[in-house]
Order: sequence, then structure tokens, then C-alpha cells
Amino acid sequence: MQRFWRISLIVLAVVAAFAATGLGVAYTFGAFTEAGRFSAAPDCAVLDVSAVAAVVPAAKVETDGANCTAGDGKTQLNVGFTVVPKKGTVGGPELASRYLEVTSGTDGEPLDGVGDQAVRQRVRAIGQPQIITMRVSNLIVVLSVANLGGGELPAAADTGLVEVAKTLAVNLNR
Repeated sequence: MQRFWRISLIVLAVVAAFAATGLGVAYTFGAFTEAGRFSAAPDCAVLDVSAVAAVVPAAKVETDGANCTAGDGKTQLNVGFTVVPKKGTVGGPELASRYLEVTSGTDGEPLDGVGDQAVRQRVRAIGQPQIITMRVSNLIVVLSVANLGGGELPAAADTGLVEVAKTLAVNLNR
């Protein structure tokens, strides 16, 4: 009987060693890494037309691949989507978060309540462009608005761009 328990214990130890090795290999290849919610960029239908109209009245939304443009000839709103896939043992949402931390720099203004992570940058350039970069899971969304004529942005563009970003984040989280 004692021999039976020794053999059972040895078999159990060998099986546990193989299982631990298998789990280690699976972890190394990223089997347990979160990919994120998005495998492809969404289409422009996720944009709320009423929110866009607050920034660019009478805007016509056009699609070009993973980019959406809404303009009225004077002011233009652009929205671009980038899906961040997992790499090895680092998940897509984590990589997207790291990207935003690196690219937001010190001049970025954090925005609460917009996606999982959002930063607004006010660029000093012709047309006074404003850019909001946000993350929803493993999707990076870049929204920008600029005056195509080179002048100042309409007053509604300042708060309107944030509202577009908020409604877009809500739509993406559905």
C-alpha cells in the first residue's frame, strides 16, 4: 500500500510539473493577455450627428477608411481610429494606455469622463486646431477641429469637441 502512495505522489508531481510548464509557456506567448474589445476600427456611424452639429453646423460627414471628416467649408472636424492589438504578454488596452501617456507630453490637459483616458491639446498654429486623444479599451481615437480659413475657431468648438468625444465614448462602449 505504501508503494501505491509513493507512485501516486510521483505521478502527481510529474503531472503538476507538466501543467506548470504548460501554463508558463502559454503565459509567455500571451495566451492570458487581454486583447481588448476592438478587432477593427468602427465606422463613422458611431458619431452622433447632433453632437457634431454643435461644433460644425450643417456638416456633411464623410468616411475615408478608419477616418471620418465633418466640415462645412470653414470649420473641419476629423476623427481617426486606431486599433492597438496585444503584443506578447502586454494587452491591447495596456499598450494603448502607454501610447497616450507617452504622446500626451506635458502640454496635455487631462479630460475626466471622456473614454477610459483622454487628453486635450490646444495647438498654437494657423486655424487654432484643438486635438483630443482618447482611449476606449484598445482603441485610440483622435478628434481634431480646425478653422480652415486660418482664423479663430467658433466659440462652440471649445466645449463642442469635448461633447463629441463624450458621446463618441458612450457609443463605443455600447
